[in-house]
Amino acid sequence: MTLQRDDFEYAGLNSRDDLQVEMGNVVLPSAPAMAEQVTDIPAMYGNQFNGTNFTSRTINIPVSIYCADNQDRFNQIMHNLSGLLLSDDPSDNGKEYPLVFGFEPKVTYWGHITAISDPAPINMGMYDMTLTITFVQSDPRATLPQVETPLKNGLNTITVDGTARTDPVIQVIPKRDLKYIGFSLNGGQFGLGPESPGDQATAVQPYTKVVNDPLGTMAMWTNDTNALSNMKTGEAYTYQGHSEIKTETSVMRPTVNSNGYDFGTIPTTGEDRWYGP
Repeated sequence: MTLQRDDFEYAGLNSRDDLQVEMGNVVLPSAPAMAEQVTDIPAMYGNQFNGTNFTSRTINIPVSIYCADNQDRFNQIMHNLSGLLLSDDPSDNGKEYPLVFGFEPKVTYWGHITAISDPAPINMGMYDMTLTITFVQSDPRATLPQVETPLKNGLNTITVDGTARTDPVIQVIPKRDLKYIGFSLNGGQFGLGPESPGDQATAVQPYTKVVNDPLGTMAMWTNDTNALSNMKTGEAYTYQGHSEIKTETSVMRPTVNSNGYDFGTIPTTGEDRWYGP
């Protein structure tokens, strides 16, 4: 829904359609509340300055309710207003929600409602009222729309709108297997992975070769020394069983005998050995 200039939206609720109120002139505060931290040191000329705490920021939103002489409608709007803005669910007590004004729809303020003032009549004897909604930001900064841009080879300079520093969120989708991935931030420069192609080539080792079988057959599950002579492992090996080619699919499988597949007899000693096919 497109916000009108004199509307606001809080936690997805539109001021005009959901809360049934009209927003007045909102004067944004120039800065959050600030608290100077100083230490009074005896016999010292002046104070020791320890910095300034930038705390929460408060935005007062004046709204009006127009019900003429319809008291029932006014009461219903007030019930809706307090019920929608002030949750009675204990699990929501620690949550903050986005606030967006129609006069700056790209800026989002995150915070919570701390007060709804008592309504004051605009015209005596009528149920046209004004009141103020107090919105407090724990983090006094506001956010602008997220900017997404692909990174190119070399130095990338990304400029975003706003007046405060922000940290980038970098998503990496590797195009090949990586054993090592890392990054470094030096003065705002971001680097990913090894610096040179040579380092990258040695870093990409997703698998460790434990058997070298130049015949590509795993020696056909045979104990023939001529077939086994080219097979190398890092430890002692024992090969057992036999194999055959299944004629329907040309796939090698264990030999089938009256007892089922012939996997051979696994030796009872040498548990640390590699047992083949």
